[in-house]
Amino acid sequence: MTRGDDLRRADIVDACAALDRVLEARRSTLVEEDILLRAAERLLEIIGEAATSCSAEFKAQHSGIDWSGLAGLRIILAHHYHRTQPELIWTFAEVDARFLRRELGA
Repeated sequence: MTRGDDLRRADIVDACAALDRVLEARRSTLVEEDILLRAAERLLEIIGEAATSCSAEFKAQHSGIDWSGLAGLRIILAHHYHRTQPELIWTFAEVDARFLRRELGA
């Protein structure tokens, strides 16, 4: 069974919310940075995968989102993980994921 846009949207919003919790944990310094970075990377992969699977109609309705950039991020995280730059991951988690969450109405 194929997941529809509503479920994909929920996946993205939920992953963005989880990224906020990862960022909170990072600020508290109670958890090792590398563990939190891996958690953030996985959540970004989920966002990218869900974004890749959204329909063209859904993407057109939310044209302010860089859908191809999200797909590209997922590819980098999944296949070129050795090239990721931690500060870019954290910037995406702090800035771009929050933008995504606002744009998708949650």
